[in-house]
Amino acid sequence: MTTPMGNDEIKDSSASRVAVQSASSEVLPTSIIALRVIEALAQSGGDCGVTELASSLNMTKARIHRHLTALRDNDYVAQNPRSNRYSVGWKLYLLGQQLVNHYDVVSLAKPVMQALRDKVSQTVVISTFTSTGMVVLDFQPGSTELEIVMRAGTRFSFNSVAQGKVAMAFGPNDLLERVIKEGLKAKTRHTIVEPERLRAEIDLVRRRGWADAPEEVFTGINALAAPVFHADGSLFGTLALTGSIHYLPTTPEGKMVQALLGASVEISSLIGYRKD
Repeated sequence: MTTPMGNDEIKDSSASRVAVQSASSEVLPTSIIALRVIEALAQSGGDCGVTELASSLNMTKARIHRHLTALRDNDYVAQNPRSNRYSVGWKLYLLGQQLVNHYDVVSLAKPVMQALRDKVSQTVVISTFTSTGMVVLDFQPGSTELEIVMRAGTRFSFNSVAQGKVAMAFGPNDLLERVIKEGLKAKTRHTIVEPERLRAEIDLVRRRGWADAPEEVFTGINALAAPVFHADGSLFGTLALTGSIHYLPTTPEGKMVQALLGASVEISSLIGYRKD
C-alpha cells in the first residue's frame, strides 16, 4: 500500500509543493517519486547531478537529494565520490536481471560461462564493480569434488580478490590509489595490504591481462580473473574461475588461463567491444 507524503516528509516551501503538483493532479506518494528518480537516472544513459534531476522532474533539489541519499544508502543508486553525481546502482542491475530476461550482458554471457565451466570444471563467476568493491552478478557452479557456489549480490573488497585486481588494473584511472588511500584490510594472512606490493601486483595484471589471488580472500581457495569490456572500451567487470587451490594452484596451468582469457574476450565481443 502506498502512503501519501505527509508534513514530516515534505518540508519544502509552498511554492515547491505547487511545482510538484503542476506535473500531476495529486501529491505523489514517496515511492512514486523514488521510482521517477530511478527512471530519470536510467534514461540519462550516464550520471546526473541533483540540479539536473530536480529540473527534469520539476521538484526541489532538497527533495531530490533526500530520495537520492536513501537510494544510495541502500545501493539502488551509486554516487561518484569525485563528482558527487549519481548513476544506477548494482541492486537495480540485479533487480532488472530478475524481472527481465532479454538482451543484457549476463544473459549474453551465460552460454559462454557454461561452455567455460564444462571445459575446465571450475566455478565461473561474472562480476561488476562499484565505488566500494566487487559485486557478483551470476555464476555457473563447477563440477569438481569441492563445489564452490556464489550468491548474486555478494560483495568483495578490491584488494582481496582477483576480480578486484582486474578492476584496479583496467577500471577507472584513480581507482588503485583511492583503494590504497581508503586503507587495505586483510581477509587472510595472504591478502595484499602493503601499498607498494599492491601497486606492483596491479602493474603485473596490466601486463599479462589477468589476475589471481591464491588464498587471499578464503584459505584454500584461489581465483583467476580477466576483464570484460564495454563497446566503448571501458570496463564492465570481470569473468573469473574460482576453485580449490588444489585445482587452481598458485602457478595456474596455462590452459586454464587461456580458456579464461578466450571466454572473456568472447563476452566482450558479444557486447560490442573490438580491440584496436
